[in-house]
Amino acid sequence: ASPEEDEESLIFQAKALEHIEQVDPALQVPRVRRTVEGDLLSGISDGEGRRHALRVLSFVAGETVMDLLSRRGFNLSTDDLLSLGAAQGRLARALQGFNHRSALRPMPWDLANGLVLGDWLRDYIPEEIRQDVDRALEHFAGSTLAALPRLRSQVIYNDFHESNVLVRAEPSFEVVGVIDFGDMVYGTIAQDLAVAVASFIHWSPEPVAAAAAVVRGYQRHMPLEAADLAVLKDLVLARLILQVGLVRYQVVVNGRIDQQLDNLQSLYSAAVSRLAHIDNDAFVASMTPSVVPTPIPSPMVEQTSSDIRALISRRQSVLGETYTFYNEPLELVRGRGTKLFDASGTEYLDCYNNVANVGHCHPYVVEALAQQAATLNTNSRYLHREILRLGERLTATLPEGLDTWIFVCTGSEANDLAVRIARSVTGNEGVIVTENSYHGNTSMVAPLSLLEYDIKDKPSWVEAVPAPNVYRGIYRGTQADLGERYSGHVTEAASRLEARGPGAAALLIDSIFDGNGALVPPPDYMRLAFDKAGRAGALCIADEVQMGFGRSGTHMWGFEAFGVRPDMVTMGKPMGNGHPIAALVTRRDIALEFQRRTGYFNTFGGNTVSTVVANATLDVLQGENLQGNAERVGAHLKASLDSLIGTHELVGHIHGRGLFLGVELVVDRTSRAPAKLAARWVRERMKSLGVLVASTGPLGNIIKIRPPLAFSTADADRCFEALHSALTEVPPDLRIATSA
Repeated sequence: ASPEEDEESLIFQAKALEHIEQVDPALQVPRVRRTVEGDLLSGISDGEGRRHALRVLSFVAGETVMDLLSRRGFNLSTDDLLSLGAAQGRLARALQGFNHRSALRPMPWDLANGLVLGDWLRDYIPEEIRQDVDRALEHFAGSTLAALPRLRSQVIYNDFHESNVLVRAEPSFEVVGVIDFGDMVYGTIAQDLAVAVASFIHWSPEPVAAAAAVVRGYQRHMPLEAADLAVLKDLVLARLILQVGLVRYQVVVNGRIDQQLDNLQSLYSAAVSRLAHIDNDAFVASMTPSVVPTPIPSPMVEQTSSDIRALISRRQSVLGETYTFYNEPLELVRGRGTKLFDASGTEYLDCYNNVANVGHCHPYVVEALAQQAATLNTNSRYLHREILRLGERLTATLPEGLDTWIFVCTGSEANDLAVRIARSVTGNEGVIVTENSYHGNTSMVAPLSLLEYDIKDKPSWVEAVPAPNVYRGIYRGTQADLGERYSGHVTEAASRLEARGPGAAALLIDSIFDGNGALVPPPDYMRLAFDKAGRAGALCIADEVQMGFGRSGTHMWGFEAFGVRPDMVTMGKPMGNGHPIAALVTRRDIALEFQRRTGYFNTFGGNTVSTVVANATLDVLQGENLQGNAERVGAHLKASLDSLIGTHELVGHIHGRGLFLGVELVVDRTSRAPAKLAARWVRERMKSLGVLVASTGPLGNIIKIRPPLAFSTADADRCFEALHSALTEVPPDLRIATSA
């Protein structure tokens, strides 16, 4: 391989080939020949000292489809096309259940990557088809890309074309092999099929009939759903447009001029022109009647208020008077990406549920979960590699020294354990938290969740300090000493604990101050607070259950924005996209001291399934650059929300950063009296507009926006428009009311 070749991608290919060999041994693909040490790759150095990865693959005999066409005439029969489609379907079926993090790497041939079909391409499109291309790409960007996240996905071959498929023509046409697995990617099966259709429809006088033959063959091994076929024509057209542009690019930029390129450009351009003028419904109808409808795990029936009331009554009988969202709760039955669907099929934009950090039901994560759940699930007292890989990968994202992990099932357990460790190591009992904080529901951390009860009832070992709210707090504005003034309360709290006897064991801080409405503290507050707590003998715990895993956009962990290094960091279920896995990480010396004194074990904390799911979630987070997305989309949304201050008197301040934002509503901006009733009304109205948010804060007057990190700019605009509309419609009596 060339020195620039990514060795991780080569390993990805090798593992995919081994997976295929195990699942379908008769399928002719290159076989991996491992080294005598059992490695997938070796390496050699060239004369300039550069390393070249070395791999050995078996030879697959056969003639490429392109060579066959050149030899016997450029035509494929219906039976030939059926055979090609069947071979691709068989390959797709063999790749089911296979996962690898390199499948999420950016790929220039990945049609789901909208940038591939960006403005650059238009410069290389022949004038005679430019109008067709412009219309097709506009539709693709507006509708097709939005549909892809809802389709079935897996690792796909993504390169089934004339030069990669090996055949034998005599005595009859037969596919005998597939080579070149370098373009594999995680994508929809519709994308994979579209590559083959775009490659082979040229070689038949009737392109739609040719496409139908490939599709019918494919379905011998991989049944399709209606949703797959609904986007197939768009994907085929996009692939053809990309081929036209890249052929022309070679001519214009690389100066390649030969008859073969001219012929290819003419061939692809003609296919674009023909396909662009075929109605999509007619195309779908021509494919095959043997498709099944997209399954929805609920009857699509109209829900009535009486249905909801009956369900609420039944819930109360079983669960008691438990908390629900909204005046009329939702019965949600399905989720995908940033969308949720109720029992009647109504779609909602989820602007609230951070636990599904990389998006609801992300197919890559779901596939990893299902594959491991069908293989083994057991506890961490046995050796398994996934828990080690997860710890090592996460350690690489943290400040030096935070390297020793304890995996648990929830953020509450992580915070509970952090307090236990702090008490054991320091010998003190007291814990300092900010007012209106929330840190969990165990018997240890529930008393630290002051948002949940009257602060007058807090136990003697808990001390509360004012949250650093520069808009509504005890110190306001932008003065340079606000951080010092707020952090001074940490010293006072530690002194009170010392005077009463328990002493200060820990300062526990959520870096977004969620219970207070997503605060951005003075820049030096965290550093000063940590320093003062440390001087009082306390350990500093960063609660990253809410803000961790890239939500701030600028950093992987919320505390990093303030230049501090905690003694412990706690994380919650966003680690596994909602699967019950959470963790605490600390310094080695702290962990060893705790283990020497008492130790800890959590039966299913860090179990095999949970750690596989967490690694898959991290693959998606990094592979799809969702932290960068949080920064870009968060900045876009915050700028939009900031504009509301100029158009709506109810809006007093916009809190937060990244994709964790709070819109504070006030009766008037002088007194800053909270518009609690208006906030409730806005929350309910946004729900009726198909956008889910929450109202929060100690005064209940802040609209909380905390979506999955897959949130797009279009999602942000939809959220903004719904909020703008709801604010416009707030009844006059609620605009001046602070409470009921």
